[in-house]
Amino acid sequence: MPRTPQTHFVTADFGRPESGPTFTPDQASIAGSYSGLVAWQSNGGPHRGHPARSLPFSMEAKIDPDNGQLLRLHVIGVFALHAAKNEESAGTLGASIQLNNSRDTVFRQDLLNGRHYRDARDLTPISEVNGDGTSLKTIGSCIAGGSPARVDAFTIDIPPEVTVESFRFKDLGSPASFVLFDVLFEHELSKGCPFHVHSGGISLGEIGSSIRIGDRVKFTKALEQMEVAILATEDLDEARGEALTFLAVVTAATIEVGGTREMHRTLLESAREFDSINSIQQIAEAVKRRATVVSALVFKEIQGPSSYLVDRALAMVERNYAKNLTDASVAATLGLSTSHFRYLFRETTGQPFHKFLVSLRLEKARQMLVEQEIAVSVVAKAVGFAGLSHFSRAFTQRFQVSPTSIRRSVE
Repeated sequence: MPRTPQTHFVTADFGRPESGPTFTPDQASIAGSYSGLVAWQSNGGPHRGHPARSLPFSMEAKIDPDNGQLLRLHVIGVFALHAAKNEESAGTLGASIQLNNSRDTVFRQDLLNGRHYRDARDLTPISEVNGDGTSLKTIGSCIAGGSPARVDAFTIDIPPEVTVESFRFKDLGSPASFVLFDVLFEHELSKGCPFHVHSGGISLGEIGSSIRIGDRVKFTKALEQMEVAILATEDLDEARGEALTFLAVVTAATIEVGGTREMHRTLLESAREFDSINSIQQIAEAVKRRATVVSALVFKEIQGPSSYLVDRALAMVERNYAKNLTDASVAATLGLSTSHFRYLFRETTGQPFHKFLVSLRLEKARQMLVEQEIAVSVVAKAVGFAGLSHFSRAFTQRFQVSPTSIRRSVE
């Protein structure tokens, strides 16, 4: 059985908060990865006096080489404004994407009008593979300069064994102006336990916290990660062990939030079932089925066209939990009224937005205290608490132990 590459996404941070694109419903993975930060726009415009002529020509983002081998680069944005035939000729070299290490440019991809980008005011969806290791696919829309514009994902395959430390987008001075919302760096995860804290995926601790706070989005990602990991192994006993470990964490977390003692019997029955299965594929299917049944006691699904909006909200909170988030600001980003968003969020998670946000911050704080040598005061600020005393009270109330005690227990 061929191994399936394990990947994760890291998003570049462009800095300033503002609303972003509206994604098509079938682009849940991109929407879940979207940072929610303001777009960066490059220099451009059809004439000298155009306002875009005062914009910058380049932007850069760091890439953590410890995340593993870089496989692909996904640039999410408007490709491009002022690229219509009457503003810029087809074949014009409008921009370049450069990947650098500490000394050299190790990869460069030039962007040509008509091949890698085109008039974004034309809202006709695009889905093209360019044959040069790049592709362009429409994933949504946005308002730019007061008018609708197409939002595309420009994907670049990265040559193997290239060591990359930074990404640079450079506008080459043509009329085309590019709007970048996010850069997603897709890496191959390092081998080893897929739930290890340094694997780049979701750790076992995060799986437990996703259940305790009702984060269905993260738990769904953990299920997918677990399935990929099991299918990637060639050892039947290793697959059984990974399946049972995952299910044990799910069961324990569910018991913490009100599951019955009967779940202990469920775990024993699962162990017996896994032991009787002689197919890695069937083990992956069995643990996914059992984990879904157990977690159904916590996660309440909602149906209808609004369900994906709550998933987007959960992903947004996961990426920005330390910021000054409110249910009103998240609702506005999603294009919902605050009252409707509050209803949907509580209906899905079983708790108000603020309570969910505080719970997530406390779970992240506990993880930081256990895994990193960071002072309690620094942890409190890092997860979004304005004062140490407030953080300590909330932490102690949730976990029945003070954050200082957690720190001492791991020293």
